[in-house]
Amino acid sequence: MNCDFLSYFIKPQQYSMPLNWHEIFQTKGKLAVEIGFGSGEFLVSLAKQQKDYNFIGFETSITSLVRAQKKIHSESLRNIRVVLADGRFGLREFFTDNSVDQVYTNFPCPWPKKSHRDKRFTNQGFAETLSAVLTLGGTFQLVTDVQWYAEEMRDVLLSTGSFELLQFNENSEIVVGTRYERKWLSEGRKTYTLFVNKVAHKTVERFTWEDDPMPHVHLNRADADKLVTLAGVVFKHNKGVFVVKRVYKCDEGEYLLRMVSNEDGFQQRYFISVEREKDGWLVKLDPDALAYRTPVVKFSVRKIAEVIGS
Repeated sequence: MNCDFLSYFIKPQQYSMPLNWHEIFQTKGKLAVEIGFGSGEFLVSLAKQQKDYNFIGFETSITSLVRAQKKIHSESLRNIRVVLADGRFGLREFFTDNSVDQVYTNFPCPWPKKSHRDKRFTNQGFAETLSAVLTLGGTFQLVTDVQWYAEEMRDVLLSTGSFELLQFNENSEIVVGTRYERKWLSEGRKTYTLFVNKVAHKTVERFTWEDDPMPHVHLNRADADKLVTLAGVVFKHNKGVFVVKRVYKCDEGEYLLRMVSNEDGFQQRYFISVEREKDGWLVKLDPDALAYRTPVVKFSVRKIAEVIGS
């Protein structure tokens, strides 16, 4: 089976942060980002129109990731890369300040419940990320079929003092060009466009740029029996939390802990391994986990070692 179409996919965990996009694309084109590209129609259309730009698309759906790459490959486009990641996290962590010229978000889930508010793009953290990574004069465009969501995004962006409102209106024609948008307009549903540009710069803290290395904790002795008592336990850190979902005993002297962490709404699932060595025990992030080395992930390794070593 020919899998050449999968060559547009990159794994940021395999690079040092922030990513060197010029090296990845092997060109020095301007950068544009689409968060939540779906089947890739809009992303491909933009890349065909603006061949002097390099486009990075973020998605959390593996199915969408595959479909979009088939479209990219069929058009023989070389100026697109796609990433399986939460775009809010990726935009903040993978790009330096003042490095992105355009950011697009089309028809994101509005997460209407109050309990899901931290999942929305309409929060201060995302607005501040945009004010950091966009170039001066760089633009952000949101297209949505939810009026209150567009209004909330507008208000949050303008409250930072970093953006100028260029456009906010109800659309009378197709903007994005996807089949869903065409279907909604044919059904008489309204859509809205918010378009702003950056006029002032602010920076943000990055979670993965620290020089502090990923810990491998060596213990002279450990109480492995304590591991089984950790399932379901939540540990708090000043940047988030992690929970031990399950503990697996693989062989004598070898354990795997299934972990979930949450930092500023960004959730990761990964494994920590605990292994007996000749001179003690080793606690480390499982090498197949491909987790981002965030403060809470690093803390979880140290904390598990502390618990079983005490």
